[in-house]
Amino acid sequence: MDIHKIKNKMLQDLKEQIPELTTDQIQISELPSKKNSVIILKFDKKPSKLPQEVIVKIFRTENIANEINILNRLRNQHFHVPSILFFHNPYLFLEKVEGTNLCDFINERLKGTKKLDDLDSETRNQIINSIERLAEFIAQFHEKNFVRKMHEEKRKYVLCKGDTRLRDFIYDSKHDDLYAVDFEDAYEGNHMDDLAWICTSLLDTDPGIFEMEEPKHKVDLINIFLRKYYRTNPKFPFDFNYLAEKIIDNLNIVIERRNLPYGTISRTLFLDDISKEI
Repeated sequence: MDIHKIKNKMLQDLKEQIPELTTDQIQISELPSKKNSVIILKFDKKPSKLPQEVIVKIFRTENIANEINILNRLRNQHFHVPSILFFHNPYLFLEKVEGTNLCDFINERLKGTKKLDDLDSETRNQIINSIERLAEFIAQFHEKNFVRKMHEEKRKYVLCKGDTRLRDFIYDSKHDDLYAVDFEDAYEGNHMDDLAWICTSLLDTDPGIFEMEEPKHKVDLINIFLRKYYRTNPKFPFDFNYLAEKIIDNLNIVIERRNLPYGTISRTLFLDDISKEI
C-alpha cells in the first residue's frame, strides 16, 4: 500500500484512541516487509501514552494474535523482544529497538572481502560475536519452548520462529544486546528449520552465493553459528543431511520470491565446507 494511503487510513482509524495522531504532528517512513506493512512512526512531541518514536505493524494477514501471544510469552521468559505498546486491530504498536538489523551489521562489514581473514581483527571479532549472540538467542528460544522429542526421527520439536532471517534480529553492538522481531510465522516444528533459514540468510545476502562463487566468509560464519548453537544446546541432535536439504529448499524459495535469474539450485560444493559434525 502507498505510504500516503497508509498514513491517511491510520489517522482515520485511530483518531479517537490517539489524539496526537494528526497530519501535522507525525512523520512516518516504511520498513521492508513481505506480508504486512511496517512503519516507523515519529511524533513531533511525545504523546501522553506512547514514546515519541514507535514501530507500527499493520497486518494484512490473520497472524496478529499469534504475534501478540508469542511476544508476551517471550517477554515472560525474559527474552529481548519489543514491548507491545498499543493494539487496535489491524494496528500493533511496538517499542522501537535501538541498533542495526543483523543483516546490515554483518554484510556491510564483509563488503569487498571473500574470507574472514581479509578483515582486521576488531571487525572480524565484532562479526563473530554478533553471530554467536544470535546462536545463543535461538538456542535458548528453542530450549525454553521445547515441545516434544521424536525418538524414531532423532529430532527435537520446538517453537520455531519461522522464515527466520538475519533482518529479524536487531543488534546493539555498544551494549552487546540482541533483540528479535517478527514472530507472526512461528510454528511447532523441527529445531533445525530455524537453523537452516539462518544459514540461508547468511548465504543469500550480499556478499553471498549470488555475488561470488565461493563466499568462504559466509560458510565460516555458518560453522561458527552452528557450533555455538550446539554448545549451548548440546542435547539437541544434529542432522547434516536434513540441514543441507533445507538450505537448498530455502535458497530455491528465495530465488522464486526475488525472481532472480538463476535456475533451481542443486546440492553444490559450498555445502561440503559446512561442518558435518558439530
